[in-house]
Amino acid sequence: MFFKRSDLLPVAEICPALIQSLKQHNKVILSAPPGAGKSTYLPLFLLKHADFAGKTMLLLEPRRLAAKSIASYLASQLNEAVGQQVGYQIRHEKSFSKNTRLLIVTEGVLIRKIQQDPELTGINLIVFDEFHERSLQADLALALALEVQQLNSKLQLLIMSATLDQQKLAAALDAPVLCSEGRSYPVDILYQAPTSEPIWLQSARLSLQASQKHQGSILTFLPGQRDINQARDWLLEQNTDSHLDIYALSGALTLAEQQQAIAPSPAGRRKLVLTTNIAETSLTIEGIQVVVDSGLCRQALYHPKHGLTRLDTVAISQAAAIQRAGRAGRLSAGICYRIDSAELWQRRIAFTPASILQSDLTSLLLEISAWGCSAEQLFWLDQPPQANLKSAAWVLLQLKAITHKGQITDFGRQLLATGTEPRLAALVLHGKQLEQQGEQGAGWLAVVLATLLENPNRSREQDIDQLLQQPLYGALLQQAKQLARQNQIKVCAYLPVHLTAVLLSRAFPDRIALLRGKGYLLTNSAGALLFPDSPLSGAEVLVICDLYFGHSTQISLAARWSLAELMQEWQADLQQQQYLGFDAQQGRFIAEQRLTLGSCVLERKPLHAKLTETQQQQAWLDWLKQQGLQVLPWTEQALQLRYRLQLMQVYMPEHQLPGVDENTLWADAEVWLAPALGKFTKLNDLNKLDLYALLWQRLTYKEQQLLNSCMPDSWRSAVGSMIPVHYSDEGEAILSIRIQEMFGQLDTPAVAKGRLAMKIHLLSPARRPLQVTQDLASFWATSYAEVKKEMKGRYPKHYWPDNPADAMPTNKTKKAMQK
Repeated sequence: MFFKRSDLLPVAEICPALIQSLKQHNKVILSAPPGAGKSTYLPLFLLKHADFAGKTMLLLEPRRLAAKSIASYLASQLNEAVGQQVGYQIRHEKSFSKNTRLLIVTEGVLIRKIQQDPELTGINLIVFDEFHERSLQADLALALALEVQQLNSKLQLLIMSATLDQQKLAAALDAPVLCSEGRSYPVDILYQAPTSEPIWLQSARLSLQASQKHQGSILTFLPGQRDINQARDWLLEQNTDSHLDIYALSGALTLAEQQQAIAPSPAGRRKLVLTTNIAETSLTIEGIQVVVDSGLCRQALYHPKHGLTRLDTVAISQAAAIQRAGRAGRLSAGICYRIDSAELWQRRIAFTPASILQSDLTSLLLEISAWGCSAEQLFWLDQPPQANLKSAAWVLLQLKAITHKGQITDFGRQLLATGTEPRLAALVLHGKQLEQQGEQGAGWLAVVLATLLENPNRSREQDIDQLLQQPLYGALLQQAKQLARQNQIKVCAYLPVHLTAVLLSRAFPDRIALLRGKGYLLTNSAGALLFPDSPLSGAEVLVICDLYFGHSTQISLAARWSLAELMQEWQADLQQQQYLGFDAQQGRFIAEQRLTLGSCVLERKPLHAKLTETQQQQAWLDWLKQQGLQVLPWTEQALQLRYRLQLMQVYMPEHQLPGVDENTLWADAEVWLAPALGKFTKLNDLNKLDLYALLWQRLTYKEQQLLNSCMPDSWRSAVGSMIPVHYSDEGEAILSIRIQEMFGQLDTPAVAKGRLAMKIHLLSPARRPLQVTQDLASFWATSYAEVKKEMKGRYPKHYWPDNPADAMPTNKTKKAMQK
């Protein structure tokens, strides 16, 4: 066998049970902690087992570096070069042959293989490694693999995870779970309280101190590339240990640079590796005895309203922290410094949220459309949010990648073949098209733009022209050349920067923006502002790549454009519309012919036509829908009626009274609101609306009687007074009443047929607040004595009985009571 008996890893113990499970099931889940050998021992065991003789397997790894490293390690165990029995295929690089039976691939490669061959002909087993990372592509790859099983009955799936809610997955897939022990050494956890220093500096300082205190190499986890660069520069200046090498390890580096960081240190040397969460799993960096964990990572959060993804620095989950600490215990006992406190660490979320719940789903939806179904027809461990799917569909429609029915277009298939995400693929293809039309360098400019925009660690220039002045180098240049080669685009020394906005508009048609007042209106109807010192100030048109979300939405990266160029480039997509509406700035109704692109009006021409009453009603409704119902004259009486109806929905839903939430009120606004607007011509006319009467008339006579019975607007006290009941937007019914009128009352008054107890505001004889209670009996028995002691001296003419629970209620003074 390829391992000596003494070298067998823990996963070897369950291999016989795994073979048996694979004989009985076409889906099996394997739970194994780091160090068990699921990525290194298990694939070779399956490759050599008699049951898999002559069969071909795919091993899915979420990261390119892990895929390449594991392929190299497994091939060396067979005393072979990579590309024989064990091969790999990652983005822009592959090494396999006709003899390859174990092919290690990244998620995107697996998805491409399934799309190109829906039966995965010749593939017998797909092994999903590190599935607990729950990347977007891993979830999609599993969904498509389950579809393939319906076409290829011989295909089996093995899903492996170190930290995952495997019971949830097992129930969803109806698959057995096998559990393996891990093999790791003890790791001491030492907590370091966070300071006011930037996290990169505190982590770097702690790493340097650890290098002076402990033997072995150090692995330091930081949130992102910028933090790594700052920490590395500081350490290179501060480090005095000539035997300590400092490396960076992140997804932004070339594979060669990444492999240099994980390679074993020469004899007599050790290393300090600064990394992101790329090193949490799969990769084993030899000699690591100390981990420094900042406790943070960069996490993508998608905003469907703006169609934008923001990278936030967030606290990692407990599962991720355990993974990080485990890197120090792979080969010997180790130490993990956590920049945190033990108490706060316990409050972290247990597992990292699945990417599908908070990601841009544009690429995913395009793949689903290419597969020929809807998202609802596929298996998901976590359902993709409808808002994100809707936003993705809108973007793909703008890119002309899908039809209104969700079917992929020929252009959509071209986008998939480009080798980057749909927006940037559209940019690259348009650049290639312009190049073919004679625009020299347009294709290479498009590739450079796509590469820069795909880089999350780019500099923060607000004008993309400034960003283009910085030459590509290193990993970015390599990435750009690979993208150009895949799309048959020539590298060019000349960049036709005058085409920048044209190209970007094809990637971001929803973010073309027109100057409007002090800000910009986007074609997707969102608004945004420039930073005060922006070099783009005054541009009549912008094509926006990035927005920053703070107190307001601000434009953080864009290209300047002109209205004439916009209209020429997008001429085929411009629409002529007749607009009849209310213009709040002018304070009057207008009728005009408009030339529009999305929500942006490029040209206006007045129409000399008088609006009919029906047109005025609709114009008012259109304007009010934009402004919201809050602009209507909500009197206290109208608000009280609305609150009463809201409480009926909550406490007495069986009666099904008309709803008064914003969506419901708009749904039938043509019936209850529009007729009252027909003759209004000015904004001030809205103040004439009697909203109480309009809402009251929405109810039938029977419903009005029911509301008055269940949610009365007043309550009769024991002495006959009619006390108003005040309803709040927080769902309370409040009764403010002088304390003497409640004497003898043990039961707290209630509305909704006793389902909602009123909040009683007890008042002094001068109607000043004394006490608030929803339990009168308890108040009489406890707090009343103190109230009586204070009030008896202040209001001696009024009745203050010793036993209020048995006293007669009154609204008179003691003298008046005696008459």
